[in-house]
Amino acid sequence: MKKLATVFVAIVALAFVACAKKATPDEVKKAYAKLVELQKAANPAPAVEDPAVKINGDFAQKLQALQTAQAEALKAVDDDLAKAKDALPKAKGKKAEAANAAAAAKLDEEFNAKKNEAAQGFAPQFAGLNKAKADALKAAADAKAKAEADAKAQADKDQAAYLDKAVKDRTTKAKVDCQLKAAKLDDFNKCK
Repeated sequence: MKKLATVFVAIVALAFVACAKKATPDEVKKAYAKLVELQKAANPAPAVEDPAVKINGDFAQKLQALQTAQAEALKAVDDDLAKAKDALPKAKGKKAEAANAAAAAKLDEEFNAKKNEAAQGFAPQFAGLNKAKADALKAAADAKAKAEADAKAQADKDQAAYLDKAVKDRTTKAKVDCQLKAAKLDDFNKCK
C-alpha cells in the first residue's frame, strides 16, 4: 500500500509539473534581453577607441612633417635669392641703378619659378598622403562595420540558442517572471 501511495504521489507531482504554464517565446525573448542587460552591467565592455581618431592623429603628424620639409625647401630658395641679390654690384648713378633693378627683377622672376617648381615637387607627396589617409579611414570604417555585423550575428545566434534551450527545457512562466524581476545577474541565475 505504501508503494502504491508513493507511485500515486509521484504521478500527481509529474502531472502538476507537466501542467505548469509554459512561457511563450516572446516572454523567453524578454528574459534573454534581461539576461544580456544584466551581463553587460556585471561585466562592462572596455571602451574601444575610435580608429579614425588614431589615424587622423598619425596623418596629422605626417602632414606636419611634410609641410615643414616644404617650408624648408622654399626657405632655401629664398636664401639663395637673397645671396644672389647681395652679389649684385652696388650701383652708382641712375643707369647703374636701373640696370641693378632690372637684374633684381630678373632674379626675382627666376627664383619665383624655382619656388613654384619646389612647391610643385611636394604636390605628389601631399596627394599620396591624402590618399593613404582616405584609404586607412575607409579600411577602419569597413573593419568596424564588419565587427559590428559579426557581433550582431553572434548575438542573434546566441538568442536563438537560448530560445531553443528554453523550449526544450519547457521553461515555465514562473521562471521567466522571476528572471524578468531579477535586479542582478546572480538573482537571474537563481530562478528555477
